[in-house]
Amino acid sequence: MQTLQLTVPLGVSEGQQIQVPVLSPAPVVQQAPFPPHPMQMQAPPRRQGCEHATPLLGAVDPPEAPVLVPMGTPELAALNQQPFPADVYTAGVKQGGAPVAGQPLPLVAGVPVAESAQAVISQPVLTTAAGMPVVNSVAGLSPARTFYDGWNGITSCDRRLQDSVDELMLFLNTHNTRPLVGCQVEGWHHERRTRRRRVVRDGKEHWETESYIERVRDFMYKVDLTPFVYPFGFITSVDAAGLSVPDLCQKFVNDTNLLKSLAMKKEVDFDFNGLHSMVYGYIRSLGWRRGLTVSFPKANASVRVYHENWLSAMWENCCCRILCHLTLIPCLLMRIYRGDCCCHEDHAEEDVRSYFRINYQAIQVFEGIRSQLWAPGFSGAARAMELLRNVFW
Repeated sequence: MQTLQLTVPLGVSEGQQIQVPVLSPAPVVQQAPFPPHPMQMQAPPRRQGCEHATPLLGAVDPPEAPVLVPMGTPELAALNQQPFPADVYTAGVKQGGAPVAGQPLPLVAGVPVAESAQAVISQPVLTTAAGMPVVNSVAGLSPARTFYDGWNGITSCDRRLQDSVDELMLFLNTHNTRPLVGCQVEGWHHERRTRRRRVVRDGKEHWETESYIERVRDFMYKVDLTPFVYPFGFITSVDAAGLSVPDLCQKFVNDTNLLKSLAMKKEVDFDFNGLHSMVYGYIRSLGWRRGLTVSFPKANASVRVYHENWLSAMWENCCCRILCHLTLIPCLLMRIYRGDCCCHEDHAEEDVRSYFRINYQAIQVFEGIRSQLWAPGFSGAARAMELLRNVFW
């Protein structure tokens, strides 16, 4: 295997050289253990209680090409000297299980809770060009009550977030942890099957045999890509009116609508198309000839704040929401009141974004995870037998 010398500007100290393996013409499954990630070798150690869990994953795919708003070199240099943010989300996620919606997030051991949000916000590590202060988690986390929203992320209706812009910005900073990203590989095939069906024709009841096609999963596994994501996200606003993040927070605080909410969406900038092509081609090179799907699910990608009252309690309740949609009229009235139509002001703000990125090329990430990719063999004879079975069975 050949090696290539290049400089990785982020996550590694300035000017430091690392060795990155280059894809060989005939890839072979490696038996060696998963190599350590360069960012893990160079980054400061995690604080106690912030170890990263790997519950992968059942959420939606990440965006293909988000519009990244990069920070300058001085800002990145300041961030590289900070410890990793306390990962409050994964601290309470059990291995292999999705977090229960509505379950409170646990406290992270070893990380203090801020007594004054104004004092923490007034002394940020840096303030971005978008006007958003970036604070160190060591200075204190937001004490707001927070609950899991399944794999989507977290949600909160704490009273202190309804009256203070500083509390709201500290809350966004506290939960601006990198999303969980995985590479999911699924192999499948279609089978023709038969079943008996009861039909009534001309007033008489009889049974018929019908055939149908069913998709059968052969294997599925996920490889964690989260360690490759740069741990600090850039919070900015994409509001069409040009409002900054502090302005949107102030708008939320001043809003008197009972269904008001403020959501921050996390996006990851990376060449997922390139990595998809490499993983797909590698699995095919291992001999897999049946159906193949490669996707990149994402979790912990949303932070949402809403106002707690009797009307929002009905809207947030799953059963009440389904009932409102079935009866149509209550759903229509509540959506008009919230401003979902163009005739009224929108009270559900979703224009806050947190942009993360993977500071590696697709070939580097692929070489880092190639030893974890596998597929069962599938010979040409087995393929011929499968075709004959579908024809004569």
